[in-house]
Amino acid sequence: MDVLKNFIQENKALFEHEDLPEGHEQRLLKRQKTRKRQRLIFLISSTSAALIVLMLTVGLYKTQPCLTGSGACYYAQIVKLSDQIERSIEHLPEFKQREILMNMYSIMPQSDVEFENMLPIGISKKDIKHLNKEYYKRLYEGMVEIASLTKHPHDL
Repeated sequence: MDVLKNFIQENKALFEHEDLPEGHEQRLLKRQKTRKRQRLIFLISSTSAALIVLMLTVGLYKTQPCLTGSGACYYAQIVKLSDQIERSIEHLPEFKQREILMNMYSIMPQSDVEFENMLPIGISKKDIKHLNKEYYKRLYEGMVEIASLTKHPHDL
């Protein structure tokens, strides 16, 4: 490639005297406009695609807050949700508050290793991790159900 470049540089005069073909400049301008339009379409398309992926990711995160899938992550979400539930039941009658709290406390784990400590010795770390995740994920889903009971009647 360097040989060709050097040849052109050394023989510039050979290339500068020829007239351009008829309509060359118009075709060049048209091609440049087409390329600009293609770049703009690509930019809009890629931006739209990125936005859609972002919206899907956020939507997925809302339904599945622990994309990493660890039991500790689900436990942290359970704790946050239990705090939200306790704050959001004040508008409910006292008997309903007690019912919701009783259900919540019945499934609320004490720590993120509570379940792991109940498993028998000899289970592989991979199986422990999977079982831990599934256990806390189910508890989280139960807490979501309990949280749905705290909605104002006019919110339903």
